[in-house]
Amino acid sequence: MGTQRPAAAIAMAAAGVAGVYRWVVRPRMYSWGATAAEVAARLPGDDLVEAGAPRTTRGVTIDAPVEEVWPWLAQIGENRGGFYSYDILERLVGADMHNADAVHPEWQDIQVGDTVWLARRYGQRARQLVAEVEPKSHLVLMSAPDFDRIQRGEKAFGSWAFYVRPHNGMTRLLARGIGGAVGITSFDIVHFVMERGMLRGIRKRAAPRR
Repeated sequence: MGTQRPAAAIAMAAAGVAGVYRWVVRPRMYSWGATAAEVAARLPGDDLVEAGAPRTTRGVTIDAPVEEVWPWLAQIGENRGGFYSYDILERLVGADMHNADAVHPEWQDIQVGDTVWLARRYGQRARQLVAEVEPKSHLVLMSAPDFDRIQRGEKAFGSWAFYVRPHNGMTRLLARGIGGAVGITSFDIVHFVMERGMLRGIRKRAAPRR
């Protein structure tokens, strides 16, 4: 009996923590910085992914026009402008990340099918392909296998996309993740920290004096 009570208490505590995470923490992480309308909005690239997949939508307001924010998105990637997040942490896990503090003209021409590397040392599983892009509007990335699926007319299992939208003379920058690893707790927490850092990093670079 004595050993059963502590075990039961631990189980109840674990269930409580899991419940708080699922019903309180996770919803806030999934929609950090985004309005209810933005979370519910149907955005370009959504239709490329299987319906019903879990998704996150996060956002920041940047005191700069879309024309000044888009170039930072256009040059993301390990061997390009980086991801403007915590590059020290990214290098600790093997990414050769060096975040740019300037817009590079040679990295601005991004096309469907182009590769955006997360970490080249890990090979194809750390490679994203541009599935859809419209300058000054949106950039949709997905894995190589998913890119192949959409080329065959099938639905992808996941995507990672970014959007810039005019907002009262400023810009709303949104990031949306659909499917893939979304919904796996270990991924969700790490991705939230890094993606939030990325959105803030772009804001800091695009509007440094505002």
